[in-house]
Amino acid sequence: TPAGATYSWTGPNAFTSTAQNPSMGAATAAMAGVYTVTVTVNSCTATATTTVAINANLVPGLASNSPVCAGSTLSLTCSNGVTWSWTGPNGFTSNLQNPSIPAATTAASGNYVATVTDASGCTGTGTVVCTVNPLPTVTVNSPSICIRATATLIATGASTYGWVGTTP
Repeated sequence: TPAGATYSWTGPNAFTSTAQNPSMGAATAAMAGVYTVTVTVNSCTATATTTVAINANLVPGLASNSPVCAGSTLSLTCSNGVTWSWTGPNGFTSNLQNPSIPAATTAASGNYVATVTDASGCTGTGTVVCTVNPLPTVTVNSPSICIRATATLIATGASTYGWVGTTP
């Protein structure tokens, strides 16, 4: 910094400053544009410009294949970013863009939070809610009948049933 230098900044949204290195605080879209600084030293002046870009908030595009049944693979996906940090139920963590949990249990149900960073260094956080449904507990009877008698099969534990028979 030359001794005795003065600075005069102008920019978008009526921005002015006499600081050598002004700070604009919390960035808004209105702050984007061309900034000009005029530096005066010993009655001599020079001018320079710079363009400030304000990137939009990063909104992670999160999804999952939820709901899934216990024992299935729970898959999480993020459609943007260059780095990812996932956290979730049951101590889940991952730095993959699209992590999965094979053989998921009901303990994997809940909120999965991803913090995503884009190429500009902007970050965004999002949440996807996942459900791992328990497998039904189905019980069936084992009838023992005489030939030519009618067998009644009884199942409990679910709302829909499908029967398949085989001949011994």
